[in-house]
Amino acid sequence: MADTITVRLMMPDRWLEHVVDLPADMSVADAKALGIRAMLQRSSDDPADFYTEFAEREIRDEARSLSDVGLTSRGVLSIRAYDIGHNRRFRG
Repeated sequence: MADTITVRLMMPDRWLEHVVDLPADMSVADAKALGIRAMLQRSSDDPADFYTEFAEREIRDEARSLSDVGLTSRGVLSIRAYDIGHNRRFRG
């Protein structure tokens, strides 16, 4: 069984927080999706409409594991919606 770490998932723009134990080898994308469902209490939100930050930097490759990005127990992942001030990357 993989090591688990306690992660604080936060949506600072909405003043929401969810603390959960997750496997250290879980992908950032999966942790983000879990946090969105837990904090917004609905499954209709598309995780692609949000980006994730660790240590105030956007995680560009959300396929990386929590441990790969340097997250340790009690670490914080911020989940933010793409908006006018932060557009999603152009993929064309």
